[in-house]
Amino acid sequence: MVSASSDLTVKLWRPSTGDSEAHTIGQHADYVKCLATSGAKDWVASGGLDRKIYLWDLNGKGKSLEIDTRGEEIPEKGSVYALAAGRSILANGGPESIVRLWDPKTGKRITKFVGHTDLIRSILVNEAGDTVMTASSDQTIKVWSVTAGRCMYTFTMHNDSVWSLYSDHPDLAVFYSGDRSGLIVKTDTRGTVEMDEGLSVAVAHEHTGIIKVAACDDCIWAATTSSSINRWTSIETGPDAQLPEPFRRMRSSSTTSKSRQATETPAGGRAKSEIPAKSILKMSNSASFPHELSFRDAFEQNQATPVISRKGSGILSDPVPVIEPIHHLPEETIEGQNGLVKHKLLNDRRRVLTLDTAGDVLLWDLIRVSYFLGFILAS
Repeated sequence: MVSASSDLTVKLWRPSTGDSEAHTIGQHADYVKCLATSGAKDWVASGGLDRKIYLWDLNGKGKSLEIDTRGEEIPEKGSVYALAAGRSILANGGPESIVRLWDPKTGKRITKFVGHTDLIRSILVNEAGDTVMTASSDQTIKVWSVTAGRCMYTFTMHNDSVWSLYSDHPDLAVFYSGDRSGLIVKTDTRGTVEMDEGLSVAVAHEHTGIIKVAACDDCIWAATTSSSINRWTSIETGPDAQLPEPFRRMRSSSTTSKSRQATETPAGGRAKSEIPAKSILKMSNSASFPHELSFRDAFEQNQATPVISRKGSGILSDPVPVIEPIHHLPEETIEGQNGLVKHKLLNDRRRVLTLDTAGDVLLWDLIRVSYFLGFILAS
């Protein structure tokens, strides 16, 4: 296991061997923001605010490659916030809103993708290494073709900054995304010719932003700014998924999506696995959506309230649909310690005041590495 930290280090852990000590395999000159590795087991890549990507040998040989990512237009915006590795490429992104691809053997740049308008937060690379998926603070998720050198599709189902992506599908046909508002979305494009024919569902909603989302079997794990980790139950989005009648009618007219049609609903009521209509999201601006569901309910509730769309696109003519996530409570919570929200170094440069997420204010002694005074802010 490899970890990276704002203490500037990249560490290797081998708990399976009984070794409880972490071994530092490398160090950056500024906060380390992300890690990535491909099918290779002998190296890991790290990216940081020092505008560098390093490849570290996991067999103790240290740094094997250094890549300078400072931006061409604005060098200061070359910080690496997102990093992913494929068979023969490394992909990174950050404040410059540009995706850059690198050769992990030589460190030479392969190409760059321009299209996002804000910070790039998360990147995925498919198993073949010919497709890259990126999430951005511009509220979009983009799919890029390495061979074509351009954006092939833009997902717009989020209405806030998209902070995290996860997929274990070799072609990225099933992926999970989490945004700053706390929304967790599962998107499935299997069995379709056009991505617009896929299915995107609001699975759950956290109280704070999703820093990291991951899935295993039928579980979704989400780490948020609250420092705790929640486990949510995933949903069936494949051929066995039960869709509401308006969506079944819409998809029945498409020959390319018939393979993903759900079985007929049993007589006497709705199938237990049916996905609520208000949990289904419009995947993109070009995707079809049942007319009777798209804006009706929202319009009735917001007739006099204009809705501002994502950055740079003005005012929408219709209000945004009301979204109802399938789950409201997690199945399990792993409680974390209270995270620090603010800190202030005192004039003696030895003591520090901190405020954490529980509202506790502590006074710390940096030399003793302990706190000796604490109190709670009145609410």
